[in-house]
Amino acid sequence: MLKTLIPLIVCFLIFPSLISAEFVDEELLNIEENHLLFDIKSSKYIIEDIVIIPDNDPLFGLIGAYVSCWYNNNSSGLKPLLVQKGGILNNKQQMFIENYLDNDQGTLLVLGEPLETDYDTEEILGDSINVSLEVAKHTYSSTSTMIIIQSNINEYQKSIIAGPLASYLDVPILIFNNNSNKINELCISLNIESAILIGDIDITLDNINITRLETDEDVQNAVLSLINQKFSEINYITLTNPEDIIPPYITIKEKTILNDHLTNIKLTILSKEIDIIGFDSKQYDIVIPEGINRIQIYTNITDNKYRIFQKDRLIQPIIFLQLFDPNGNIVAYSSSLALEVGNAYVETLTCNVSGNYTLIVKIYNGIKGGYFSQRGISIVNTDFNVTVIRSSLEKPHLAMIPKLSMLAPYLASAHGGIILADSNFELTNESYQEAADGYGTGPSYEEGLHDFTNKKVKYIINRLNETLAYIDNHDMLNDFLMGPAWLAILAGTNMVPMYYYGPSQQGLHEKGLPSDNPYSLNWSLSVGRIIGWNVQDVSSLIARTFFYEKICGPVSNESDWHNRFSFIFGEGFGETGGIFHQIPYSREIREYGFSTRVFGDLRNSRQAAYLFRTYVGSNFIEYLGHGDWFWFSPSLYGLDFYSKAIDVAHAKNWNYEKPSVFLTAACLMGRIDGIPPNTNIGLAMLHAGCNSFVGATRTTGSEASLSTLENHLILDDYSIGEALRGEKRVDKEFPNYLVRVLFGDPAFNPYEPNNGFSNQGRPQRDN
Repeated sequence: MLKTLIPLIVCFLIFPSLISAEFVDEELLNIEENHLLFDIKSSKYIIEDIVIIPDNDPLFGLIGAYVSCWYNNNSSGLKPLLVQKGGILNNKQQMFIENYLDNDQGTLLVLGEPLETDYDTEEILGDSINVSLEVAKHTYSSTSTMIIIQSNINEYQKSIIAGPLASYLDVPILIFNNNSNKINELCISLNIESAILIGDIDITLDNINITRLETDEDVQNAVLSLINQKFSEINYITLTNPEDIIPPYITIKEKTILNDHLTNIKLTILSKEIDIIGFDSKQYDIVIPEGINRIQIYTNITDNKYRIFQKDRLIQPIIFLQLFDPNGNIVAYSSSLALEVGNAYVETLTCNVSGNYTLIVKIYNGIKGGYFSQRGISIVNTDFNVTVIRSSLEKPHLAMIPKLSMLAPYLASAHGGIILADSNFELTNESYQEAADGYGTGPSYEEGLHDFTNKKVKYIINRLNETLAYIDNHDMLNDFLMGPAWLAILAGTNMVPMYYYGPSQQGLHEKGLPSDNPYSLNWSLSVGRIIGWNVQDVSSLIARTFFYEKICGPVSNESDWHNRFSFIFGEGFGETGGIFHQIPYSREIREYGFSTRVFGDLRNSRQAAYLFRTYVGSNFIEYLGHGDWFWFSPSLYGLDFYSKAIDVAHAKNWNYEKPSVFLTAACLMGRIDGIPPNTNIGLAMLHAGCNSFVGATRTTGSEASLSTLENHLILDDYSIGEALRGEKRVDKEFPNYLVRVLFGDPAFNPYEPNNGFSNQGRPQRDN
């Protein structure tokens, strides 16, 4: 009986006397869904310009979504939704607000937690339960309908799937927690007549007609019914994992600090390193007990006594870290290039591998240059410390980018789409403990975990196919697959893992070829992974996408930011790509209105990038050269490539003039598996203000062409996700075909001179 109510979810809003919790008129079941009218009786207030929610309770994501995005019979609206942490907006969020609000004129609606800001604010503070009631009164003077969800976090999955209902019906979401009296009072003040209850909610409502959607399938079909009525089509699926709101299950936490000193003078001649005084590294034993342990290691230079190479901050000391398990297998490695000057960090998750782990700390303080034959000098006289944090975990659960799922209702609603959410998507769930037994690391370094990981991916693909079947039941699948068919993966690789192809490439610590390709269903779907350092970064990225045209502003002249395209090729055989692709292609696209620049030998260092605004001053950036997951080094031939490289430690502080598109044909710059997100160079570019990044999760090669993708963007006016889908349909060169990924909203469509701006994947309404 419950499933038969789904096509009538709004019919009862028009004829409330015909449907109640106890009675359904069977004749109504024969009404064709496509002839139903959705007529919510409501009156809205004009709300503030930007909505700010805290990250301390994921249910604020549901409240913020319907307040920020709505569709009714007369109009629709979309406001930016940002997530703050601890009462503070990060620099990029503040920059977005400055660009979005004209002349600083505008107000912020701040929910949950107070916010440190100079802007005018309207605050509705408190827990999500009480705020949901107050926000309903703040948003509506009257409304005929409400949606009620549970405060129980165990029902969170069902709640976020239902989130778009509130936007598509333009009604409030209330949170139930033994607060029937307050909800009944609100019903009277807002003239509410009907309620949609999500899940098994035991609530007493006076004179309110109730419809219950008790299962995920009930909710999904209800959302699809509304989409069919509102837009007649669907183009967007958001795939996320509600388990990402759960912190690690820590039972014991121990912290150890080691202080030490390193003295070394090293020469590099003809690529051979010679230690003149001392050695460049120290080795430490770290004792790890049985069980599941999260190991976090920080290394910090406390006093660098030899400062001759630090004049004007050009030459800076570099820390290299390597962590090995008791069997001598590498379980993590990194560098201060991946974090910040003078600081490095590694971590790993171990499952029943006790014993002495070996940490090697290496410090280089000097210059090193040359590609075919390296030369250099390092002088180290440095105090440093090593901090080891061991967290004993009850379960292996570990969300590397927590709480992204709270943005799913807003993302899906603004695109007129649906949400596929499932806690079983997680790689590091309880079953991981058995699969990873005896491993001191994850599938990024351990091939023995690839089969387990791939089975997870296959499960997700099965769930995705089930979702397509739901869409087909609502007669929208053919149009979906013939259209842009966007699939946004709103999760890191522990919550929605990548698929590992084999074999592993030789000479790399990283194993396998991680890929998002399987989620495309043989490139029927346009896939992008919407991630960042944290949920704050991702909320900014989504806001920059939806309000791209506003913050970019109008085109002022032929050579302004909108029309600039920077090409950078690296030394060490990157010149071939510069000569045979970048230079001729840059000339070609000038015919389409672009103002292009090519930066090669002598103009491709970090210092030259600052001078010429190579990266931050262009709409499109293409890099072709040598890279790794924490840096790329276009300058190799000179005296020193360390100081000239583009690394996370420096790029994270860049400020992109406008939301740029960063395209790479380089190795490993898209690797995010098994590393903290804030150490990846691609995500550093998103953090700095780019709107999308295309890179490779492992090494590629000279075949890593970008011209097909670029032509789809420039000539065909495709979104970035469609452009990648179009490229992979025709360019299947190994291994580039497997390892190239997109970070960013797949519906994002950048400005091109001959195409202008787009609607960024917003739904088109018939009414």
